[in-house]
Amino acid sequence: MGQQGKVKKKESLLSPREISFFCSQVALILKAGIPLRDGIGAIEENTEDGDGKRIIRKLRVNLERNGSFYAALKESGAFPGYLVNMVDVGEKAGKLDNVMEALSDYYDREDKLQRRVHGALLYPLILVLMMAAVILLLLIKVLPVFNTVFLNMGSNVLSASQSVTHAGVLIGQYALAVILVLAAVMIFVLIFSRTGSGAASFLRLFPHFRPAQRLSRKIASARFASVFSLLLSSGYDITESFGLARKILSDPAMLRDIDKVQKLVDSGKPLASSMAQAGLFPGIYSGMIQLGNKTGNLDSVMHRLADLYSEDADASIDRAVSAIEPAMVAALSIIIGGILLSVMLPLMGILSSIG
Repeated sequence: MGQQGKVKKKESLLSPREISFFCSQVALILKAGIPLRDGIGAIEENTEDGDGKRIIRKLRVNLERNGSFYAALKESGAFPGYLVNMVDVGEKAGKLDNVMEALSDYYDREDKLQRRVHGALLYPLILVLMMAAVILLLLIKVLPVFNTVFLNMGSNVLSASQSVTHAGVLIGQYALAVILVLAAVMIFVLIFSRTGSGAASFLRLFPHFRPAQRLSRKIASARFASVFSLLLSSGYDITESFGLARKILSDPAMLRDIDKVQKLVDSGKPLASSMAQAGLFPGIYSGMIQLGNKTGNLDSVMHRLADLYSEDADASIDRAVSAIEPAMVAALSIIIGGILLSVMLPLMGILSSIG
């Protein structure tokens, strides 16, 4: 376990969804009593040509050469350090099948969370691009037509009409510039967050945005509960699990809370009250944690908490997306209304003067 720091820094070449599927396949192979080398060979045969097949082939070759699944995964350089370290734990504890099954659930949860975040970014991006298209249409097609009409009506209405129309053009141009910059930023974040290094950087920056801090906290709590559950079920005691979880998680507030819990537990306080006092989990869950700790089912309790926090994070993302739509529709209405007023006011003035 002394190599964990080095392994952890390797970036995964596979998506969480691909890793989850791979872990579930390995778990099924192990539970069926099939030798791992034969099972990896079968996975290679059923994998389509591409990066995935090359990674599995390299994994099979490494496994046949040294006989250790942990060493084969580490040498491949294609899997995240957390998975590699947990496989090492599973091999040493003789619980590799259970570890792979738990890892499959963990990366499935990571995949769902990643997809929810991408979906939350994609929907506003579509609305922003639609706003840009509508404003662009008004600036290019609608306003020039009315400006030509005003020019043809003579000098009596030209000065006032041009000034008001010019104001509408300025409103549209400034709004279009802001919207295009916003769209560019959202596209960059969406593409960047799909890469391994980009997703890690995005997760490190996410907690620093004040509006997203509550959501970030829920996501961090779900991840800690999932990691803690997996470590406990793999044979680690509470102190070791806290230490390893600290190396895996990246949320600064969560890391500070973990340190507080460790200090409280080391001073002799019960785990449940220590977690509540440090703010790691609210007091409402203290009874569950205390009961799980007494009965030896703390890993199951933490797994359930991971599910609860994941569901809560999903609900928060849904609420944020549902709030974005009316806000953007209102902004679009105000902008388009301002542009149209710049046309209608001069036109109404002309009609009243004719009447």
